[in-house]
Amino acid sequence: MERTTTVTASKTIKNVAFVYLKIENTGYVLTDDLGYSALRRPQLGLQYMCAVLEKKGIHTMIYDQSVQDFTKEWLFDQLKGYDMIGFSCSDPQEPRVREYCKELKQKYDIITIVGGPSTFWTNTFLEDGCDMVIHGEAELTIQEIVDYYEGKMALSDLKGVSYMENGEIVKSAPQEQIKNLDDLPFPDRSKVDVNSYHDYFLFGMRKPYVTMTASRGCIYRCSYCSSPTIWSFKDRRRSVDNVIAEVDEVVAKYGVKYIAFQDDIFGITPDWIQDFCQKLIAKPYKVNWMCIIHPLTLKGDDIKKTLTLMRKAGCDTLSFGLQSADEQILKNINRLPQEPANIKLVLHEANKLGFVTGVAFIFGLPGDTYETIAKTKKFAMECEATLVNFFTLMILRGSEMEKQFKSEADACSIPQQELLKMTQQASKEFYSKPKNLLRITQRILKNNPTWPLKVGTTCLPSILGRIGFTYAKKKRKIRVAQDMPLQAETA
Repeated sequence: MERTTTVTASKTIKNVAFVYLKIENTGYVLTDDLGYSALRRPQLGLQYMCAVLEKKGIHTMIYDQSVQDFTKEWLFDQLKGYDMIGFSCSDPQEPRVREYCKELKQKYDIITIVGGPSTFWTNTFLEDGCDMVIHGEAELTIQEIVDYYEGKMALSDLKGVSYMENGEIVKSAPQEQIKNLDDLPFPDRSKVDVNSYHDYFLFGMRKPYVTMTASRGCIYRCSYCSSPTIWSFKDRRRSVDNVIAEVDEVVAKYGVKYIAFQDDIFGITPDWIQDFCQKLIAKPYKVNWMCIIHPLTLKGDDIKKTLTLMRKAGCDTLSFGLQSADEQILKNINRLPQEPANIKLVLHEANKLGFVTGVAFIFGLPGDTYETIAKTKKFAMECEATLVNFFTLMILRGSEMEKQFKSEADACSIPQQELLKMTQQASKEFYSKPKNLLRITQRILKNNPTWPLKVGTTCLPSILGRIGFTYAKKKRKIRVAQDMPLQAETA
């Protein structure tokens, strides 16, 4: 059936709704339990969409199934008064987003748009009724789409989208990236109930809790990661003053007590981090926070100096993605062989300052053998991290690995089911060691002694499942990169 996105008359866009559907496939984590009782993370990208459209005078709303748990019938009833619907889609959400787009189009005459990390390929969305697919950064593109439907812009002038025209898929030229992130409005958090979100995997988390980004992109080229493709191999940082102003806003408006920075790598350089911390320390309020940093971000004298400032500024948790402790495996994935030695120095200093530290590892990387995985496991047991996470490799859309391997089985000769078993065994071993349990207990008592009471029996199964003790995955499916939906998280 031929479809066309071209409109013959302009349409006023007054109301736009954004939808986030719950993830039903946990991909490479150790459990089949989805974990929404323990982790409900705000959809920051959708909040940015609301902010830019509200500046154009358009009313917006967010429907987040991870906190509202609505049915399809209920959602469709809510959406009938909107002019445009935008779906956020990561790889494991793709089948449901396609289903919703198709049925929504059959039920109402509503413009439907899909964006997010699952849009490297577009045929399935467009063939199932979606009008447009946004590729990459969306704040400029969503405004241009509105202008097009209101007759203010030609279809051929749109950038960063795909659409159907005369039965054929047309992919436009890429959208230009926003050069100065300070020009963006702050995410519109008024569209959700801030108190509905939490992350009990963070010991220091206190509600109200929000997420934030101080930058977009990454200077590194890890072959398993799709970030370089999404962000065009660039790192763009907001100014320290702009980030501080957003912190001011969330504290003043919502009484926020905890911020989880979601940057691929927070700060990138010690000088930016130090400046941020000094300005945050000078504020009259206290807010705690966590961030993800690279194993080589802090080196030499900057380790102690920067970590001391971060701790004083309220940072209580540091997350690292090391992935492997073997030098050759690190080279295979475009990582640097000196990372394991340096991260040990950082972890040692972080422990002295009372940080909660988490380090992620991946089993089944290209070239991995039983010996290299044993080396990585040994490093994990001895590195003095508070927490560790073991994952099996998932080949992500848009990553360099996707061009090299058709499936995870092609990247590593160890059977996939055995890799999953190895991750579960390694996790159980780490969290069964008395010294590690003692370190965890000390961090909980220091950072948030009421954490066990807040977690209770509701969240505990999810937390135990993530470290391999309950709700273990019954089966590990081998996924073919170009044919199956994949998990699109960043470790």
